[in-house]
Amino acid sequence: MPDNALYTYGATAARKEDVLDLIYQLTPEETPLLSRLGVTQSRSHVHNWLTDVINSATASGGATVEGASAVNFPMTDRVRLTNYTQITTDVIEITGTQEAIAMYGLESEYAYQLEQALKRWKLKVNRILWVSTSATGTTAAARTLTGVIDAIQTNRQTGSGTSCALTETLYNNLLQTVWDGGGGSPNVTFVGGFNKRRISGFSSSNQRTQEVGASGKISNTVDVYQSDFGEQEIVAERYIPKTEGACMQMDTWRLAYLRRPFVQPLAVIGDSKRAEVIGEYTLEYLGQVKNGLLSAFATS
Repeated sequence: MPDNALYTYGATAARKEDVLDLIYQLTPEETPLLSRLGVTQSRSHVHNWLTDVINSATASGGATVEGASAVNFPMTDRVRLTNYTQITTDVIEITGTQEAIAMYGLESEYAYQLEQALKRWKLKVNRILWVSTSATGTTAAARTLTGVIDAIQTNRQTGSGTSCALTETLYNNLLQTVWDGGGGSPNVTFVGGFNKRRISGFSSSNQRTQEVGASGKISNTVDVYQSDFGEQEIVAERYIPKTEGACMQMDTWRLAYLRRPFVQPLAVIGDSKRAEVIGEYTLEYLGQVKNGLLSAFATS
């Protein structure tokens, strides 16, 4: 080696750092359930709606005797359903020094962290809508809503304590149960990663095709399942419990906002800037009998 040469191993004081001026997000940001829900307005923290049914006897094809007197048909009253609104928040705090420092990949730490908080809020809500169970709340305990899994009570296809793998027969059994009992036509099935692969492996509906050309691409997935009871979009959902799945008729579900998400600046405490993302909402299940739940299935 040449004497008195200057090497990179020692010359560090004046060297510029090689840092890509970009921040890459590693956390998944998709919210499949939240993104597919219709939106409506709630007027109170106790949200109510009405459901009704047509008495099945009206479709029995009964005959009436000629000249018979009119007989009142047995009518049923409407049913009122209730869900509580739930408050979800996310708080950020940035010191004055941190906001003043020049940063790679952003111009304002406050603006960046506020954007992150809004994304976290959506992710929280997407998960809550699946797993939350109802609570009226007190001054010491938060009020919580009834989520999808707890709302679907009528039509359930249950495995054997997580040891039973989801099969095409069991899947179609649930779709038929929904169709027979509630007259429902589910159009979206939400499942976790393992059961998404199980559905892609259904023998009668999985088509493996090879494209003509240099790419040689092979498709080995089912994103749409054509059943005897309607076409199902098969959606991989990260935030549904892995043992569960939901066959949902999406027009029977809505997100009702009492307060749409907004940013509330908080009081300055010393040399820092604070803000809170706040939203209050609940889930309307307009016809849970038109939906079905896959429950307690194997995940490996």
